[in-house]
Amino acid sequence: MGFNLKEVAAEILNDGFDPRTDSVGDDFENLPDGLYDAIFTDVSWRSNDKGTEWLSFEFEIQNEGYENRKYFGNIFFSNEKMLQLNLKRAMKTAAVLDVDVTIEDFEDEQVLVEALKAGLGSQCMIELKTNKKGTFQNWEALEDVPF
Repeated sequence: MGFNLKEVAAEILNDGFDPRTDSVGDDFENLPDGLYDAIFTDVSWRSNDKGTEWLSFEFEIQNEGYENRKYFGNIFFSNEKMLQLNLKRAMKTAAVLDVDVTIEDFEDEQVLVEALKAGLGSQCMIELKTNKKGTFQNWEALEDVPF
């Protein structure tokens, strides 16, 4: 068997799948591209056996028809080429969530996570856009614009 079932199972559970309450099908299909109202509900530092490390922001979608849907916005820190860009994304996301991260907060993953937790409960917009190849969906947290 070419797959590491334990690794894949851990990933599914890490992503918040609850076998008791979640349906197997539609819950994990990507949300359609667009703008969503969201509440920042959790943040954690994750890693896997391959040495991939990422910051996972959990948002609860507020839009009608998507109630109780969670969106996990991940920022990866394993690709040196993308490191600067992804650090900027982490800083920008923190700013949108009204969290002032300092350079010291980046000293350690847990310190960073604790600093970001100051923003829990913040409302923001999330913009989802699938790339041209259709292989993955980018996300960006934006200031919540009152109507």
